[in-house]
Amino acid sequence: MPIENLGKNHFTDEQIQSVDAALNEIMTSVLGMTENLTSIERRNLGKVGEKNKLIINKIKDYHDAQPNLQSPDVDWEEFEKDYRDRAVASGMLAKIRSLEILLMNIKILRDHDNYADALRDYRFAQYKSRFGNQPGYQFKIEEIQPLFPKTGKTKK
Repeated sequence: MPIENLGKNHFTDEQIQSVDAALNEIMTSVLGMTENLTSIERRNLGKVGEKNKLIINKIKDYHDAQPNLQSPDVDWEEFEKDYRDRAVASGMLAKIRSLEILLMNIKILRDHDNYADALRDYRFAQYKSRFGNQPGYQFKIEEIQPLFPKTGKTKK
């Protein structure tokens, strides 16, 4: 699978600053709305689950269509705000997941490109050490060689 733009598209300083500012603005906007749940609270509150979301949606439908049937014990203004916030947060999460995939793709491609170049440079150092007798290359090889996994196989 050829990757056409590998190594051709890179973040500009302006893009980095723009994305970083936008992410900081998002964090600042959301920070005041959230609660810092402990792992125990997160587990106890848990997810509502798909079946229970159907119940919520059905109650919302009844609230909208036949308000005379709703409980007076429910703060319906708060219910509406929670319902809207949940829908908004869900949409934002979908965008963040898409953004995460895009950023992971960028990172994966750049890691691949850097690794290929690193191996090329390491092989160059081996060549220069073996045939060039130039100072520094053997030390470079000795520093990098332990980072390669030992497979127990030897090349002949």
